[in-house]
Amino acid sequence: MKPKKWIAIVLAIFSAPLAFLYVGSLRWAALSFVVTAAIAIAGFLAPGHDSGIAAGLASLALMLLWIWRAYRFAADATERTVRPWYVRWHGLLALVGVFTLTILVLRVFLYEPFRIPSSAMLPTLPLGSNVVVQKWGYGHYSTMGFQLGGSTITVPVLRGDIIVFDYPVDPKQSYIKRVIGVPGDRIVYRDKRVLVNGVDIRGKELPAYLDAERLVYRKRFSETLDAGTHDILFLDAAPARVPGGGFPLPKECTDDGETLACTVPPASYFVMGDNRDNTLDSRFWGFVPARAVIGKVVYIAMARN
Repeated sequence: MKPKKWIAIVLAIFSAPLAFLYVGSLRWAALSFVVTAAIAIAGFLAPGHDSGIAAGLASLALMLLWIWRAYRFAADATERTVRPWYVRWHGLLALVGVFTLTILVLRVFLYEPFRIPSSAMLPTLPLGSNVVVQKWGYGHYSTMGFQLGGSTITVPVLRGDIIVFDYPVDPKQSYIKRVIGVPGDRIVYRDKRVLVNGVDIRGKELPAYLDAERLVYRKRFSETLDAGTHDILFLDAAPARVPGGGFPLPKECTDDGETLACTVPPASYFVMGDNRDNTLDSRFWGFVPARAVIGKVVYIAMARN
């Protein structure tokens, strides 16, 4: 059977490696897979407007090349009495299945990429940055909004860890914040200072930070927790305390309008954004249940805009 040119073109548009397998070219299938993967990895590691445009143009140019080469292979092919297994429809379907299953296993159980959609974690995570989240050990088996099951957390969650979790108010949304308090901790927030078990965790003041999204300078301080030292931001014009925010106060917390004091209950975490005057966090809606934790950020690819 001679490969059909129109099938080769359609496959090349959606998946160049499959198109080249269909026309019987293992070398071009491997080449297109490696090049496509390299562009995807480069786009992840260097996120930003300019890099996104460059990656898009490169992908378009390569797609035209793949279409032309797949078409030529199909046009030049001769009749075959015996076709390799990877050329047949069931072979191609099996390869798609194996590849899809591998990606799902990686995303559900091991590591999953996320993109930072807001400035709530400035300066640690600029808007548009990409992060890799470790999922193994956190018992949250899900990906792309689909929950496939869950179990208890088997790895330690440290104060200072940056975690991704299902937003308690709307579990369909994924939030990213820093762990400030673990079960049993006493958290007090007053006058833009955080006390963990009576210890003020704010360090020295650092040079001001320019918030490029709002074109304002924010005060920057260091802050130290178990996982290490990081920077936090404040805006002078913002009030020291905005009680409630329309959310009910957990029974483990008290709020007199100036001071918020909470005792973190079992299997829960108190989280905050690093951009303290521009983040919706545990000061407003309460604790993150352990079952809602998707995983911990283990790699950050900073946005380059």
